[in-house]
Amino acid sequence: MSHRTLLIAFPKGRLGDELVPKLAGTSLALDAEALKSRVLRIPTATPGVSALLLKGADLPRYVAAGVAQLGIVGSDTLDEMDMDLLELADLGFGACRLSLCAQAGATMEMLRAKPHLRLATKFPKATEAWLTREDLTAELVPLSSSAELAPLLGLADAIVDLVQTGGTLRAHGLVETLVLGRSSARLVAARGAYLSEPERIRPLAERLIAAFRATP
Repeated sequence: MSHRTLLIAFPKGRLGDELVPKLAGTSLALDAEALKSRVLRIPTATPGVSALLLKGADLPRYVAAGVAQLGIVGSDTLDEMDMDLLELADLGFGACRLSLCAQAGATMEMLRAKPHLRLATKFPKATEAWLTREDLTAELVPLSSSAELAPLLGLADAIVDLVQTGGTLRAHGLVETLVLGRSSARLVAARGAYLSEPERIRPLAERLIAAFRATP
């Protein structure tokens, strides 16, 4: 009896841009011609294994539902979602910081002194956890993108966002005031599939881990 195709959910965007070159030349390299097209299901160099290209916020749902047996997603996304997933490994790429950022010259003491602190973020869960640890109260302004504009246009006093190089912050006159946490790419698995088909999925997971750890 033939096995169904195994699917690995790969993220689009920042992590995806780092991921594809790392797999080039490996047994899990993505088909170059398919990548040039608009299709979101991409064959790999291994028959019976394909990749799904998904937005980061959607990816954990596809894996948790068992549509994809494995997935690669930023730990920042995992921290914001309550998904029944097995986290198999930190893949060691896509490292960035979750930071409190404000306009140049604004200190943590100045932000603490505000009677009504407003923080714009697309990471409310992590931000709430930090506020609780610091015994701070703030109004959260939910944004899905372009958070850097919020302090400049008066929508918020500061933002909590991912920072990799800091170039976008500097372009908008913002600086990192405090690092709240760190994020990197994680390999996750659908719990049911991983436990019911270990002879197929575990070797694939091991090949993914080896491929990423073999590249700088």
